[in-house]
Amino acid sequence: MRSHQAIGALLPALPLVVLICAFPTARANADGTGKHDFDTNCASCHGFDGKGHGQALYVIPQVKPPDLTVLSKNNGGAFPTDRVYKSIDGRSGIPSHERFDMPFWGTTFQREGQEFTPASETEVRARIMKIVDYVKSIQEK
Repeated sequence: MRSHQAIGALLPALPLVVLICAFPTARANADGTGKHDFDTNCASCHGFDGKGHGQALYVIPQVKPPDLTVLSKNNGGAFPTDRVYKSIDGRSGIPSHERFDMPFWGTTFQREGQEFTPASETEVRARIMKIVDYVKSIQEK
């Protein structure tokens, strides 16, 4: 009976898994910009404008991505760099590893065949910071 409950608990996340597999998640960042990675990996949920109205909402209606353009406004005028970085990375602060609302880009961006090596981790950190910088650049004034 427990396995049926576990499967039932995971079913709501199944469309997200399918969506993540269906959309390209560029392991090799072709042009090296945060906007490119955002457009390729984040816009399906957050929208190309960052306002939270991506095409995934039509596939997975229970996903409610935040409006990324008001993060500074909602944080007393200061952009929450560390919080945004950790949210994108996804590997820290996750209660019981039950995060199904957003991919773990800190693992997805790892260099294939060299996952979690110092070189791969350095590349992942730099790539995530470029996305953070891009999100910072789209803040409402």
